[in-house]
Amino acid sequence: MDAEIRQFRHAAGLHTRGKTGTAIRYTPELRRRAVALARVHLAGGQSLMATARMLGLRSRTLTLWLRKEPRSFRRVKLTVSTPPPAAEAPSGRVVLITPQGFRVEGLDPGDVATVVRSLS
Repeated sequence: MDAEIRQFRHAAGLHTRGKTGTAIRYTPELRRRAVALARVHLAGGQSLMATARMLGLRSRTLTLWLRKEPRSFRRVKLTVSTPPPAAEAPSGRVVLITPQGFRVEGLDPGDVATVVRSLS
């Protein structure tokens, strides 16, 4: 076993303090070190199970860590505005608002029926 793996196993052992199974929550630094070591050994032709065993990890844990991409966040500036108050329809006229957000004003009930029939 090379020195880097021994150092990782020692650091992981100090971190886990005898915990086993799903009770272990590794730090992001330990995860990064394990993934970096695993990538080197996998590129060298070693199997995933053998690499996980060498690192003292479960193969499923190492598989999940290798699949996860590092997250990068991007800040986007948003402008929030309130919509203008809805205008009142002239008396006797109907306002048609479609589910897509289109607004048609100034129609009488017969014209609204025609528009709805043509849309369906």
